Amino acid sequence: MELKIMANFRLIKSVVAASLMAAGMMSAAQAATTAGGVVHFKGQIVNTACAISAGSTDQIVNLGTYRSANFKDVGDVSSSVPFNIQLEDCDTEVSKAVTIAFNGPSDATDNTVLSVSNIGGGSGAASGVGIEISDSLGKVMKPDGSNFSSPHTLNDGSNTVNFTARYKSTSATVTPGQADADAVFTMQYQ
Repeated sequence: MELKIMANFRLIKSVVAASLMAAGMMSAAQAATTAGGVVHFKGQIVNTACAISAGSTDQIVNLGTYRSANFKDVGDVSSSVPFNIQLEDCDTEVSKAVTIAFNGPSDATDNTVLSVSNIGGGSGAASGVGIEISDSLGKVMKPDGSNFSSPHTLNDGSNTVNFTARYKSTSATVTPGQADADAVFTMQYQ
């Protein structure tokens, strides 16, 4: 009888131990954590006539692909590509108009255009060409941060300020490669 109780006790002890191990493994699997990544929150609180739309603060303007042979002389240009800056929540009691300037590295031979580079890295950048920005009236925007666009009259609510960009040759010889540029824009309310 004593042998039977001991055997049952060992069996119960083994079953309890196995159950505890299984439960421990299940809770460990459920409690496992993994690094998921980083969330970047960006924004700004302003005391101006308008807020800049989130889609306008970090936009990409795709100028397209052109053959270097299309640029035979200094001043030759590609097709113009439209882009815009969207303004939201505008209040015309604060300001009636806005002008915008662009600031970025200008080309060494033509300071009216942005110097191009290979922003993404990799093989070389194009040379002998820059990026020319114009406002909605065709005024060329020298990228020095102080050459503001023609005034855009504001409406209450949403507004769109239109621009164009295009490649412009700064040399009679244009070499192929990436032709990227970054420019920061500044707004001036009137």
